[in-house]
Amino acid sequence: MRSMTSFSGAVAAARAALAGAVASPRCAGELAGAIRELESLARYVHSVQAELIQEAEQHQIARSAGARNTGVWLQDVLKADPGQARGRVQVATSTAVPVARKALADGVISVEHAQVIAACVDKLPDAAETSRVEAVLVEQARTCRPRDLRQLAEGINAAHDRSLAVRDEQAQHESRELHYVASGDGMVMIKARLDKETGQKFLAAIRPLSKPLPSHDGTPDPRTPAQRHADGLATLVDLALGSENMPRVGGQRVQVQVTVGYDDLVRSLDPRAEGVAPGSFADGTPITADAVRRMACDAGILPVVLGGDGVALDYGREERTAPPQLRAALFRRDGICAFPGCEHPPGTSQAHHIVEWFHGGETTLSNMVMLCAFHHRIVHNDRWTITVDEGRTAFTPPHRIDPHRRSRPGSTSRPGTHRQLIRDLIPAPREPAL
Repeated sequence: MRSMTSFSGAVAAARAALAGAVASPRCAGELAGAIRELESLARYVHSVQAELIQEAEQHQIARSAGARNTGVWLQDVLKADPGQARGRVQVATSTAVPVARKALADGVISVEHAQVIAACVDKLPDAAETSRVEAVLVEQARTCRPRDLRQLAEGINAAHDRSLAVRDEQAQHESRELHYVASGDGMVMIKARLDKETGQKFLAAIRPLSKPLPSHDGTPDPRTPAQRHADGLATLVDLALGSENMPRVGGQRVQVQVTVGYDDLVRSLDPRAEGVAPGSFADGTPITADAVRRMACDAGILPVVLGGDGVALDYGREERTAPPQLRAALFRRDGICAFPGCEHPPGTSQAHHIVEWFHGGETTLSNMVMLCAFHHRIVHNDRWTITVDEGRTAFTPPHRIDPHRRSRPGSTSRPGTHRQLIRDLIPAPREPAL
């Protein structure tokens, strides 16, 4: 084993050098470069750490320390989460990812990327495919986040070992759970873990119900994202309770029962009235008479505000005028948002007219681009120029952001790119054996 004295001295020297560098003054333009350099150094340090973890595994340090294995031992040494510790051990001990280990040492991928690659390669049923798959994953890791790389890796594993993918999905289904409890003040706490299929159904249902709704005067939605999600769930529950497909109880449709005194309900019409007794739900949870009146009123609510001519006022015109077929094509080409470097999570996007509609712009694939709400405002406010050439978007910043106005390629839909990479990596022949 190598001497720890040399490592301690090297680490101390590195700390001192970095402390001196951080104390030195720097201009704003140097910050991005300094942050990138530090990240590259941190990745190199992780590669060195992987070598030491590999040595610890070879010398069975964990067993001598009384730990069950190196992963458990590392949890205690680093005070790391179990998954994080296992991932670092997998990167350190896998013999099938030399390219990923070198990329980590070179600082071009992170240890999280390397963990995804090692996990994917170790699951491949055919060792002859490991080098090809590793090379593709390392190349993709240079330009995407670990979460995106993990989706690609899962697709590759599913394509190479169908039975394993089916077992993994079944294991997810078996681990499904949802817990709910009513607290003392009547609030209901919900915690859930859903399998992929159910999770995607839930996301598809709640997103359009929880998107921001600005006021008619343009005032932004004052709700926090968490509040909007809670409101979306409330609407989803209302839709479910109003559905004819809900199972019946005792021959009756499922109903939320509220009991309230008539006099209290009438007296609550006067906002100055005191001594108004609350109503109660069937389980005894109290609720104000004011809320009872609101619930009764909401029984016929229309969740879209209409103008006098019947046109919805709460939806942007871009979204109304882009038909479903066009939006599907935009999603396939641009993903959630085409703005360079945008990593907006899946959600509700906005279809932007490059040549605006009131200037004669057409609602066509070549004149539209998908943007998240944040970058939609950026494009309008800062006046970025957008072009579409042979299905590829390009964004040119204004002069104040880039005096040279250099064009930047727009982001593309990762799922479409992943599908093609997965197909390219499936060993031939793909046809079922006869």
